[in-house]
Amino acid sequence: MRQSLKTIPDRPSPEISRRRLLYGALATTALAFTLPQLARQAGASGFEARLAELGVSLPDIPEPVANYVPYRVVDGFVYCAGQIPFRDGELIHPGKVPTEVSVEDAQTAARQCAINLIATLKAACDGNLDRVRQCMRLQGFVASADDFTQQSTVMNGASDFMVEVFGEVGRHTRLAVGVNTLPLNACVEVSGVFAIN
Repeated sequence: MRQSLKTIPDRPSPEISRRRLLYGALATTALAFTLPQLARQAGASGFEARLAELGVSLPDIPEPVANYVPYRVVDGFVYCAGQIPFRDGELIHPGKVPTEVSVEDAQTAARQCAINLIATLKAACDGNLDRVRQCMRLQGFVASADDFTQQSTVMNGASDFMVEVFGEVGRHTRLAVGVNTLPLNACVEVSGVFAIN
């Protein structure tokens, strides 16, 4: 009994099969090398690019005003000294919240503290923010009037900015407390701890 040619499945020649296998192997190998490289490149430029998108250029690290260092790196963690809201060498929004500084202005000051904190962090990472693995903790101190209780709202200025820049890597634990006064009559001071590679 003769079999119809239509029932015989098409089979690629051995040469075509070998070629497909070779191309597939090469593509997989290239992808294995390319994807991590692209990920590293995206990470390396991602945080810097995000700062640029936000219109933020990092300042130089301010000189310490007392007997301390701006940061210390220990066992993969960066401990950054407290930052007050200096912008272009000038303290913004000095005074107590809310009697001398509005909550909104204090949030702006907290955001500036976060910018200064990231500048310090970048120096600790040898200029490479791609090394940042996680913002672990922010500690915020708000110069407060006796009956003021919205320190957390003020600190959102710093916390929101960390998440704006770093995304999930910027999510952190936090301390927000009211104090009587701060150095140089700053309305807010923020320090931070970061995990890095």
